[in-house]
Amino acid sequence: MAERQDFTTIAEDMVFRGTVETDHAVVIEGRLSGSLVARGRVKITEKAVVEANISARDVELEGSMQGNIVHADTVQLSASSKLTGDIHCAELEIQRGARFSGSCVMR
Repeated sequence: MAERQDFTTIAEDMVFRGTVETDHAVVIEGRLSGSLVARGRVKITEKAVVEANISARDVELEGSMQGNIVHADTVQLSASSKLTGDIHCAELEIQRGARFSGSCVMR
C-alpha cells in the first residue's frame, strides 16, 4: 500500500494560476500566481517564482515572491530570498542577504 503524502508540490516545471487551499504543507518549486491558503507549512524553494498572497501557519522563502504573507506563526526569509510585499506574523527571521521590500506587523 502506498504511503499517504501530507504535502502538495508545485513542481519546478509547473505553472499554477488560481487559488490553492489545503490542510497540508505545500512545497513550491515552480511558478504560482494567485493565492494560497495552507494550514500547514509553505516552503518556496530557491528557483520558485510566486506572485500571490499566502496565508499559512509557517512560511519559508528561498525564492522570489511578490505578495503578502498573512496569518503566519513564523516567516523565514533565507539569504537567497526576494520578497516584495507585507508580512503579518508572530515571528520573523531574516538571514543576511535576503531582500525584503514592504512592511511587517508582528502580533
